[in-house]
Amino acid sequence: MFFAPSRKLAARRLKAGGPRVYDVRERWSLRAFDLSLRGASHLLPLRPARPFSAVTEARSILALRLDRLGDLLMTLPALKALREVMPAAHIELGVGSWNEDIAKGLPFVDKVRTIDTPWAAWGHRVSIADALKSTRGCFDLAIDFQGDVRVLMLMAYARARLRAGYPETGGSYLLTHPIPWDESRSWYWQNMELVRTLYGDVPEGEIYPYNFVQSSDRERARELFLKAGLDEGRRPFIGIHPSAGRSIKQWEASKFAALIDHLGTKGTVILTGAVGDRDLVEHVQGLCKKPPGALVGGGTLRAFAAFVEGLDLFVTGDTGPMHLAHAVGTPNVAIFGPSDPVRYGPSAALELRRVVREPVYCSPCNMIRRPPAECSRPETPECISKVSLDQVLAACFSSLE
Repeated sequence: MFFAPSRKLAARRLKAGGPRVYDVRERWSLRAFDLSLRGASHLLPLRPARPFSAVTEARSILALRLDRLGDLLMTLPALKALREVMPAAHIELGVGSWNEDIAKGLPFVDKVRTIDTPWAAWGHRVSIADALKSTRGCFDLAIDFQGDVRVLMLMAYARARLRAGYPETGGSYLLTHPIPWDESRSWYWQNMELVRTLYGDVPEGEIYPYNFVQSSDRERARELFLKAGLDEGRRPFIGIHPSAGRSIKQWEASKFAALIDHLGTKGTVILTGAVGDRDLVEHVQGLCKKPPGALVGGGTLRAFAAFVEGLDLFVTGDTGPMHLAHAVGTPNVAIFGPSDPVRYGPSAALELRRVVREPVYCSPCNMIRRPPAECSRPETPECISKVSLDQVLAACFSSLE
């Protein structure tokens, strides 16, 4: 079992730029795994590298983004750019089953592969054999937009002749086209830079999120508006999504309730959440002076996205729904604590978002998966608890002007 890092380690990482894998023992384990994999790589279906220009000759491309909702949404502009530079190529997109609903409607993707992996399929029993079976194929080029040596193994197993991705966590010998990694830049920029490094003629400049919502999604969203009891005469509509997926990123329920009490005088507030968030949503409702309505388990992701598109403001933490609101063009207030808003926050291209944070000496540490020992207690971490109600209210009022 790996040791629990401290906030002092977080502060040192922040000052020095910090490695992506910050746990020392985890880094050594990863290196040992990387060395053993390198020794066994002759058993994998690898082929010799071709000249760099060969990516322009690819006629079949497998793009992989197997992690969470926000990660996929931050990759959509790069996938759109990939289609623009390779209009004749057959492009397949591999995603986890939880993102399949969004992926299947993308006009720049020819086919979607559902690839659930043991390390990303939270709450699902998935074996590595299942992942390998789902990835199997024969492609001219495979691209990993995630930066995970395990995904690089899947690309090799897919028999891709050319393989592009980030070697920062290991597996450089599995790639024919290693792409530079910049820990200080936004994932929107990083994903676009991958395509730009491969093809060169992708224009630079501000990277705008991609709105994937279609007219059929908006039709389903009308049903959700009726279900939520929203009356067009009582705008603005303000969505509050209290869950952050992980408690270390989650603002206190009492503050969300106080926020709702204030915003309820300005418009109609609706709480949102996934089915698993029901207890939290009901808890926040119970703390409010006048409990708002709630939409829990809002149908498909596409229907929920269209629902959020119809709101006038959306407030949440560092979550997939935050990226979803940004993608569909809804002004949003994002409450950040340990995660870096530059890297993991909304794209800076649109002035629709307000990031609210109160940095402490060790923030943003990005230690989400394995937080410092002091932040693993039931109490809300300091970087989140110090975000005040007045700060969030000010951001909301500014967005509603």
